[in-house]
Amino acid sequence: MISVEEALEIVSGRAAAAVSRGAMPPESLPLGEVFGRVLRESVAADMDSPPFDRSVRDGFAVRSGDLAGAPVELAIVGESRAGASFEGSVGAAECAEIMTGAEVPPGANAVVMVEDTVRLSETTVRILKSVGGGQSIQAAGSECRRGDVILEEGRRIGVSETAVLAATGHATLRVSKRPTVAIVSTGDELVEIGQTPGPAQIRNSNGVTLAGEVRQAGGEPRLLGIVRDDTAALTRAITAGLGADILITSGGVSMGKYDLVVGVLGGQGVEIGFDRVAMKPGKPTVFGWRDDTFVFGLPGNPVSTIVAFQLFVRPLIHKLLHAAGDPDPRLEATLDSEARCDPVREACVPAVARFEDGAYRLSLASWKGSSDLVGLARANAYVMIPRQEGVLEAGTRVRFIPMGA
Repeated sequence: MISVEEALEIVSGRAAAAVSRGAMPPESLPLGEVFGRVLRESVAADMDSPPFDRSVRDGFAVRSGDLAGAPVELAIVGESRAGASFEGSVGAAECAEIMTGAEVPPGANAVVMVEDTVRLSETTVRILKSVGGGQSIQAAGSECRRGDVILEEGRRIGVSETAVLAATGHATLRVSKRPTVAIVSTGDELVEIGQTPGPAQIRNSNGVTLAGEVRQAGGEPRLLGIVRDDTAALTRAITAGLGADILITSGGVSMGKYDLVVGVLGGQGVEIGFDRVAMKPGKPTVFGWRDDTFVFGLPGNPVSTIVAFQLFVRPLIHKLLHAAGDPDPRLEATLDSEARCDPVREACVPAVARFEDGAYRLSLASWKGSSDLVGLARANAYVMIPRQEGVLEAGTRVRFIPMGA
């Protein structure tokens, strides 16, 4: 067995080598199709934002010097509204009615909120309070200047990124292609989700779970269905899966008579980087490659599958996407109660994390082992218990993986 850190180094090294060879080239897509994608170019503003001095309140655009003796009465010389240019200018003892988002008229240097005024007639208003220059005005170029980089290469495009890209006129973007991920669920015991399991059977929860994990990580899942513990059937499925950028199998990687996956992978020319990791659950995790396809053989127990995906597959997808930031999903927290350690394997078990007073704290979830999905549903994180003798006392700092990281 190798340690989790050693396994991560192997995965990271292979991913870095693939990226250096040009794996996952960029593609150009319309803005409406890039949500969730990773930018492969830095994006600059095409103009100052805002492009003009803009009011942030409904009210009256004034010359602040005219309000020294407030309350004062001013003549209304026009109206400035969003989308329309103001004709003329504001002179001494004058003002212009103005709407939120509208251009501040020439001559005016402040905006008085409508709540601080009394309209006396169509052409006269009483200003009740004095204001300083710049009040309630967003200056031209205060958000960014033309040519300023607003999003760096490697940024994942979410809601705020989409908004700023639209506002700055970027109708087409260069983004990373999504890696295709073939998913094969193995085992004679598996039935489809909509079926009622017979004796000694279970539903195939791993297929849809892995598909969801892949989408969240930024990949494109391809479910290849259930494959029985049969060498010929596995060979056909794995051959098909090796056409994807990443192949994930679940089940069939332990030491039993019908654990056939590793042998079939070898027969298909897959080079194995590791096939045992000193972790629980997830000890029989396999990682390999053939040409530019990466292969993961994950354990069949559902929690083992999820943990192994988070630790190894997700960082690989992150690197293939050229995404910025640290691909390691692990954070630090303080343990609320003691946790038993294993001297042979690092443990990764469900926990309940919460954020209090600027720091994370967590406690172990009620959980009965790597097939306990009900217990898993009570948790929102996985805590990493280091490989050592004894127990971790309450108050110890530990690392954890947020669910959905």
